[in-house]
Amino acid sequence: MRNTLMLCLFLGLGLQSIAAPPGKGSQLRQIQIQQRNIVVRGAYLTKVEVWSVPTGTGITPNEHVLLGNATRTNAAGSKELWVFPIPPCDTFLATEVFAKGFDSEGTLIGKKSLPYTGASAVHDALCNASR
Repeated sequence: MRNTLMLCLFLGLGLQSIAAPPGKGSQLRQIQIQQRNIVVRGAYLTKVEVWSVPTGTGITPNEHVLLGNATRTNAAGSKELWVFPIPPCDTFLATEVFAKGFDSEGTLIGKKSLPYTGASAVHDALCNASR
């Protein structure tokens, strides 16, 4: 009787895992500039942070600057759109701008950078878009 109970328990647990739907994978797909915003596209994210790399030589990751959190503008799901306003151009200097995406457990799932590098290129891209 005891062996039968154990067998049923193991079979039941095995069937439950087979019947469970696959988990939804968080993705950070794209970062771009649209009008006066930095726009991030992704899926099943719970938080998107926007960061900059300041100008200077020998900058380490500890010196990267958190600009703030983007705001999701549509429903959570497979086609999320996150928006962050472009910082004021008169005080903003950076050699790179990037976004970090996080899943529901708070785990960093990816990082995507704008396609501009160097202080002049980043400044021109952001400031021309914000006019």
